[in-house]
Amino acid sequence: MEVLLTKDDESEILRYLGYRGSEYGDEITNRMDKCIEIANKIANIRYTYKLFDLVYQDDGIEVVGGAFKLTGDSIRKHLKGAKRAAFMCVTLGRDFDSEIEKMMILDPAAGVILNAAGIAFVEKAADSLQKLIDETLSDGYHTGVRFSPGYGDLPLESQSDFIRILNAEKYAGVRLNASFLMSPVKSVTAIAAIER
Repeated sequence: MEVLLTKDDESEILRYLGYRGSEYGDEITNRMDKCIEIANKIANIRYTYKLFDLVYQDDGIEVVGGAFKLTGDSIRKHLKGAKRAAFMCVTLGRDFDSEIEKMMILDPAAGVILNAAGIAFVEKAADSLQKLIDETLSDGYHTGVRFSPGYGDLPLESQSDFIRILNAEKYAGVRLNASFLMSPVKSVTAIAAIER
């Protein structure tokens, strides 16, 4: 899966920087161009995904074969009764985190822009992963909108189940800390309903 940031992604990067229709000058544009170039050079996109059947129960949604349940009203509403779902993990890799840390010291403004570019980049990579998953599905099925641990009332702690069932440490190099936050930081785990 090859994904690159382009000039077309600048509006998304600006959104993550908090620019909403605000004026910005050539300095920001030039730094964004530089950060996009750096991001494309250092990103090492890795991913993993699996499809699971879902069974709806009173105390949660059983992930068949996953040995856990999705809990909370928001995930139940989001999945809308879908019988299968795609679980996924995608990351930009450790070098991306290291470059942001280095830039935050040497050129904090560029570091902030690279961080925003990283958010846009990993989301774009997750979009590409969904397209790849969709290509494996048949009969007009496709993946719906992504939903991640920590959204709504789906506990952030469920992140550990996502990482486990995807074997994400082995296949994507993604692991969790004691607070259930991912390393590398520019990583996404998510579930998407398989729907028509």
